[in-house]
Amino acid sequence: MIAAATAALALAINAPTRTPRLKNSIIAGEVYDLDSHRVLYARNSNVLMVPASTTKLLTEGTSLALLGPGFRWTTPVYRTGPIDAQGTLHGDLVLVASGDPNLSQRTQPDGTLAFENEDHAYDGSPDTKAVPGDPLAVLRELAAQVAKAGIKRIDGSVLVDASLFPDQGTESGTGVVVSPIVVNDNVVDITITPGSRPGDAASISVSPQTPYVSFVNRATTGAAKSDAT
Repeated sequence: MIAAATAALALAINAPTRTPRLKNSIIAGEVYDLDSHRVLYARNSNVLMVPASTTKLLTEGTSLALLGPGFRWTTPVYRTGPIDAQGTLHGDLVLVASGDPNLSQRTQPDGTLAFENEDHAYDGSPDTKAVPGDPLAVLRELAAQVAKAGIKRIDGSVLVDASLFPDQGTESGTGVVVSPIVVNDNVVDITITPGSRPGDAASISVSPQTPYVSFVNRATTGAAKSDAT
């Protein structure tokens, strides 16, 4: 039974590696069962390779072990002053960033995370796609909760407390900043759409909409398969 399962695992792992595009590649890996202390699969397991994104497994495994599968981030919102009878907050509204990586609501209706293999962080790839969904959905929900609590107007400022940890600079693989507050994965999506005919103006859309990004659009639509200029 175990031998059959191990053989099936090897078949499932090896099958995608037999594509023509990988024929000159060196593929290495090992699957080790922590319960039985057995190697279930090995292929070039002694060959030194650049670990790349497989190092994420260490972060994910450590988080799962320390925080548990039921852990949930909370993003509290506080006020620094009183609310009068008209619903005006005399003070500031402060959102305390908790480092929630899914603050942009990537959860699909079935409970799974929306995923693009080459998502918007990989802007150098021609196959890059924006992650589906409204990146401000959670912030809109928080705003609705604030209004439900009786705050209709703010006589002060809306602040984000990002003091949980210092910004960590840019992530080496994508150039994205790692920070306590993460909106749209800390990316602004810029989508350029051609017109219906060559010579037509191209349109530009930005998500999320922000006054920090503006354009002078002189882009036009070229003929099919023409070079970009």
